[in-house]
Amino acid sequence: MRIKLRKGRSTKAKEAYSASMQLCGARGGGNAAAQGLFWQAKKGLSFLLVFESERERNAAIMLARRFAFDCNIMLAGPDDRAPLGT
Repeated sequence: MRIKLRKGRSTKAKEAYSASMQLCGARGGGNAAAQGLFWQAKKGLSFLLVFESERERNAAIMLARRFAFDCNIMLAGPDDRAPLGT
């Protein structure tokens, strides 16, 4: 299963779910941070997506994480990762 980012009819990114993929709410100042989503598909390829509301952003995160879980992959953000060796 893959996660795909499209703008109109053109595909911007299409990546298979993997343990190295990161997905989390964006941090930062201002009102836009509550509506932002950070997606790092792989090393060197990342996107910042902004939604109309915080609710839409949270729904997108939940759906993406649910599909990843179905593929036995845990999507998390940079601060959600357990240290190596534990």
